Amino acid sequence: MDYLAVNDLKKTSKLWEKLASQRELVITRDGKPSALMISVSPETGEESLREIRRALFSAAVSRVRKRVETEGIPDDAAIAAEIDQSRKERGLRRVCWHRTSEPKG
Repeated sequence: MDYLAVNDLKKTSKLWEKLASQRELVITRDGKPSALMISVSPETGEESLREIRRALFSAAVSRVRKRVETEGIPDDAAIAAEIDQSRKERGLRRVCWHRTSEPKG
């Protein structure tokens, strides 16, 4: 896998040549990995994206499981704080859900 600086993204011919030969590029910002660029075919682009998302989700679940093994199961307040922190880091706002009626049954 090859590395490419964000500034080099403007050099499109170089970018496409590298992507064609390497099929995967790590885009760096300030010398640190920031994004991945992966070559896909038009026929498999959506499938590739689903597989990448599945792999990222699986890795996240594994990290949480390891954390629970060492730190124990967090209480509801700690979980809420973690969610709020993640949303803040990603620039998302907190969403509050209110039940308007009691469930039937």
